[in-house]
Amino acid sequence: MKKLFLCFALVGMTSALSAQEGGDMLVSGSLSWNASSTKATAASTTTTLKTGSSFEILPQFHYFVIDKLSVGGAIGYSFTKDPNNTSVNGDQLFNKSGLFIIRPMASYYISLGEKFYYVPRFYVGVGFGKNKSEISDTEVTETNVTMFQVGLNLLNFEFRPADHIGIMFNAGSLGYRTNIAKEGDDKVSDRNFSLGLNLGATIGFNYYF
Repeated sequence: MKKLFLCFALVGMTSALSAQEGGDMLVSGSLSWNASSTKATAASTTTTLKTGSSFEILPQFHYFVIDKLSVGGAIGYSFTKDPNNTSVNGDQLFNKSGLFIIRPMASYYISLGEKFYYVPRFYVGVGFGKNKSEISDTEVTETNVTMFQVGLNLLNFEFRPADHIGIMFNAGSLGYRTNIAKEGDDKVSDRNFSLGLNLGATIGFNYYF
């Protein structure tokens, strides 16, 4: 039993020490949620209106094809809800959008110190889902939506406080995204190009094995 335990320990140490080498793997992902509301007071009456919310979950898996270079992908779901109008009864109406997302990506690790890495990452993504617009308390319109995106995480860094744990910090990216909504024979395209530095900074956690 002691020999078996020692073998497992040696394997774990070897895996930890060789992290970011060809054949290593890691799991990661992101989970985000936000919501907001406004309050208006008139004639001693306070009214609270929800102004929007969003939710996204995006688990990831990466495999190091060679030392310092990983390829991987993410599969997840994104949901947004934005105010549209108010009904004749004074109820808040919303536009809702749900997307299933597939996002392949490639990352390269450049050492900046003993436990600190610069990790530029290239990604492409596609999404499929629906937009729902509440026209009244009883009427809702639906459109099919497809999404395409491509981008480069320019300011992507990782800190390795432990052998199997990495903390990823992204503070800037260059990207292009287009959403195409289709209702019958009609199509509406929404294209967006972005270059963000220190905008929408995110933190993620990686587990190496």
